[in-house]
This record gives sequence, structure tokens and C-alpha cells, in this order.
Amino acid sequence: MTMKRPRGLLARFLMPWCLLATAFAGGPLSVGGPNNGIAGQAFFWNPAAMPIQYRVDSGPMSTTPTGQVVISNASGLTRVQLMFGNWQQAPHAVIQFQYAGPIAFANGTPLGDIITLADYNTALGLCQAGTENPIIFDASGLIVAALGLPPDIIGFASPCKLDPTSGFILSAFATLNGQFQDGIDAYPNFELSASQFDEAITHELGHFSGLAHSQINDSILNVGYPCPVDQLAGLPLMFPFLACQSRSDAGLPILSPDDRAWIARLYPVQDFNATYGTIKGNILFSDGKTPVQGANVIARDVNNPLRIAVSAVSGYRFTGNPGQSVTGDNTGGSAHGSRDATLIGYYEIPVPPGTYTVEVESIDLSFQGGSGLGPLDPPIPLPGQHEFWHADESAFDDPMAQDPIIVNGGQTVDQIDIILNGTPTRFDQFEDPGAWLAIPEVLQKSNPLSTGVPA
Repeated sequence: MTMKRPRGLLARFLMPWCLLATAFAGGPLSVGGPNNGIAGQAFFWNPAAMPIQYRVDSGPMSTTPTGQVVISNASGLTRVQLMFGNWQQAPHAVIQFQYAGPIAFANGTPLGDIITLADYNTALGLCQAGTENPIIFDASGLIVAALGLPPDIIGFASPCKLDPTSGFILSAFATLNGQFQDGIDAYPNFELSASQFDEAITHELGHFSGLAHSQINDSILNVGYPCPVDQLAGLPLMFPFLACQSRSDAGLPILSPDDRAWIARLYPVQDFNATYGTIKGNILFSDGKTPVQGANVIARDVNNPLRIAVSAVSGYRFTGNPGQSVTGDNTGGSAHGSRDATLIGYYEIPVPPGTYTVEVESIDLSFQGGSGLGPLDPPIPLPGQHEFWHADESAFDDPMAQDPIIVNGGQTVDQIDIILNGTPTRFDQFEDPGAWLAIPEVLQKSNPLSTGVPA
């Protein structure tokens, strides 16, 4: 993924392109599909094969454009180890990492300082072969530039090889743009504080671990800098843009509640199921039947709604591209995501015990491509800004009406379904709403509308 920064500071994290055409969200970066892992289930590292062995570039983490070292290899290695530790120390999660030495060929010969695009391709090839998990230092941003990426990209990371049978990640990589630490802050050479860059490293290592982007408190993009601490507290570290001062500088833990919930969900310790509860449901169009794919769903603690919130995207376990045979050029669709139609519009959110509201919103339309989240790219706009769940859901209710949902540890609260207000007529097999309305009522009853995915 790529990370970006906010106005005056906005920088991006890129979602990896080497593996995924579309990324999933609200948790897993990649979901199994036909003949590719376990359909509808997240890809993750094998918990029985911990620690995950990673190797690091033998060159400096950051240099000036003239080649003067700003962050040495030893300092960069220490920072990477500490940032892996942020995920390893997440409560109720069992994921471990171990430094295995510099990036090297299969015969043990070190690859050396990765400077050129050819060097980068060699390291990526080792990852794609499943023999290395490289952490690459793009010390002066030359690799980012050579790949044709914009200069506001802080880094990108991805699994490289997946086991199509077990559903385990077999290898992964991360690339970090050291130009953000070279002491120069003049376009197109942006700069971040050391703590911001460390959080960017941690973000990329979240992708390395199998996590996707998340969207909570995205209004923070419009409130100015520095960001309000309450909003920043609930903003996921896995948010697509770096838009704020670092969490550590604001006195906050580096992982938000959303980050902690999803890393624990992917790698649960024994007490996870007793410690977390789950909210499940479906997002539906105004007919109350047709599921909505690609809507952002957020559970917020009623006592601290900005700070304690966890999200998922509706239909995140279903594919973003089921394929079709009409034109003959896209029969198979994506290798990722289930084809089980009951998962269209479905969401589930792991939450700490508490009392929550559940709301649905559009994914920010600027979150596309490498900065995207959810199975759809580009995302779909929904009517209105937000709509909450309440007990008497309908297409004509007050979208701000909300009822509390009490969730205990180990409890699943199901059927928290939200019916959207004011959605347009969905596509169906009859194609022409005017012609359909002219059909006698008896035929309407004998020819039910399609419940397929809306166009």
C-alpha cells in the first residue's frame, strides 16, 4: 500500500500492486477465492510457523540527494525492529517477527545496497519466489520515482506469495521511502518527523502482516493541522493517508482500537474470543432486500465515539470482480474473494465489550487504487453522509435515529442490518423501470425482481 500526507503534510501509503488488483478492508488485505486459499477467509501468516523471518536492505535508510547518509543502516534496522514490535505487542494477538540478516540470494550471498530499479526487482523476485521477506530502504526516493509513483508516497508493502491450498501468506515485502527523512522539505521532496516516519513504517508492516486500509474519522482530512486529539485517537494507523501529527506525539498509543481489533482477529490468542465480541449484519438498498457492496460500516462506543471505534466494509469477504462470460474476455474474474452471494453486503466487526452504535457511510472517493479500501475500486457513493442502525429500520426512517447495541466478550450480536434511505432503483434483469411499471400487477408477483449485485 502507499501512504500519503495531509494538506501541507499529506502523504500516501500505497496498496501493493504486485499481488492484488483490489484490496479488501476493515481487516484483511487479501481474501481467498476460487482455487486460491479458502474462499471468503483472510490470508494470514501461519501461527504455527512463528516468528516470521524478515531480511533488511544492507544500505542506509535515508540519504540526501547527493548521497550523504542521514539515517545509517544500523539505525534503520533498529527502527524497523521496533516498528515490528508495535504489532508483536498488540493485546490479544499472537504474531512474532525475527530479523534474519541482510537481504541475500539463495546461496547466502548478500544482495547489497538496493539503489537501482534493477536491484529492487531482484529483491522483489526473491520475495515472489517465496524465499525472502525483504524490507527495502529506498534511501533517496529513486526507486519510487523509477516506478513512476508520485513523490508523496511514503512506502508500500504486500504479501508476494500465497499458499493456494492452506490460505497462508508465504512471503511479503515492504519498501520505505527514505526521502521523507533527508532533512529537505521543499516540493517534490517532502519531509516527515521521525515519529511520523516510524508510524509510516508500522503502517507498512501492517500490510506485511496481512492488514488492509481502514476508514474511521475521515473528516479529519478537513479539520486542519494539527488534528484534534479525540479524532486522532480513533483514526486507524491503517488509514490510507498520513494526515496528522504522529499518535505518539499526541500522547496516544501507536495502534488505534481498530488496528488492535483486526490484528488480534487475524492472529488471536486463546483469550481473544472471550475478550472481544462481534457485531454482524448486512447493508441493504432501499428495497430492503438487495445487498450493498463496498459501504463503510463503523461501530462506535457510545461513551467515547470518536476514540473507540472499529470498522469493516460491507461485502469485504466477497470478490470485487466475480467475472462474467457475456463478452468472453473476463470469464474468471478475480482470484480473490468468495463467490458466495450471501456475503454480498455482509459485514462483521470485532469489538471490545461495550455499548455501541453502528453507522454506515461512503468510502472517501479519494481512496482509490493504491490508497483504496474495500472490494470496489473506485468506491461507490452512498446517499447522505451517515445513516445509523436502529430497531425499526426502513427506507423512510430518520437516518440519524440510533439504538444502542450491548456487546459482551465472547458474544455475537447478529442481524444489525441497515436499510439505506433514498437509493436509486437498482438494476435488474428487466433493465427498463418504465416498462416494468407498465406490466400488470399479477405479472409483477410472478416475476420477482432480481436480487443480484446492483450495477
